Amino acid sequence: KTVSTKNLTQSLTTSLVNNLSLSVSALGLGIDVSALLGTVKPAVVTLLNGVTAPVDDLVSNTLAALGVHVGEADIRVTGATCGRSVLVQ
Repeated sequence: KTVSTKNLTQSLTTSLVNNLSLSVSALGLGIDVSALLGTVKPAVVTLLNGVTAPVDDLVSNTLAALGVHVGEADIRVTGATCGRSVLVQ
C-alpha cells in the first residue's frame, strides 16, 4: 500500500513553529521566553497554514506533472499472528 501527503509546506511550517523555542540574552542573563511564545504560536500556525495551502497545491501539481512524488511511503505487512479467541462484552 502506498500512502502520501500533499501538505508538504504546511506540515513543515507547523512542525517548525510548534518546536520553536526562544531565549534572550541581556546583560549577561539568559531569559527563556518560550512560554510567552505559547500564546502566539496557535495564531502563527493558523496564519501560515492559510498561506502555505496554495503553495502546497502548486508544488504538488508541478511535481506530479514531472513524475516526482515527495512525501510518499510504501507500507508492507510482513506477518500477522492470531492468538486465542476471547469473547468481549
